[in-house]
Amino acid sequence: MFNRIPRISRLCQGLVATALLAVTSTSQSAAVSNASNSWNGDFSRLIDLTATRLHVAREVALTKWDTRKPIEDSEREGVVISAAATQAEPAGVPRQLATHFFADQIEANKLVQYGLLARWHRAGKAPSDHRASLTDDIRPELDRLQGEFIRELAATDALRAAPDCYARLARATQSYSSAHKLDALYSVALDRALARVCEK
Repeated sequence: MFNRIPRISRLCQGLVATALLAVTSTSQSAAVSNASNSWNGDFSRLIDLTATRLHVAREVALTKWDTRKPIEDSEREGVVISAAATQAEPAGVPRQLATHFFADQIEANKLVQYGLLARWHRAGKAPSDHRASLTDDIRPELDRLQGEFIRELAATDALRAAPDCYARLARATQSYSSAHKLDALYSVALDRALARVCEK
């Protein structure tokens, strides 16, 4: 019996060491996760929504290619911006911020459309992708994104008011562009879409 005590003691020591290692590993993983969440929790959601809206621009460009309609539609743009500003106020987002933000989103969207249409004209054809319906698919998606944007603008109020807002936003967009391998057109459009996010 007494001979078993050292073995039990060594076993207990091993279990304690394993437990400590697991706790340390978990703590380190949590620290890394928290650091990642801290960085990703800055502008990542706003940037991701913007990138999604910019990719919708491709669907819009395809419809413009097929219908030969102009990219510019100031009347429609005015309606969208006014509706967004009205929707933003109850959420605590200033009307001016919402007006500027959605105007910038639209300008960035048009930038992508112009770039894509120029590419297709140079190629002599547009991609033969399935065409989304402007009324049934594209506009409902843009409406959904509008609501998401307003919620995120409200959620990032303190961050956007910070003195280093522009620097943090620039780093975040660069990181996103690199991670998602955005080409020059979409990278520039991303910056254009978020140009006044930090506006006081």
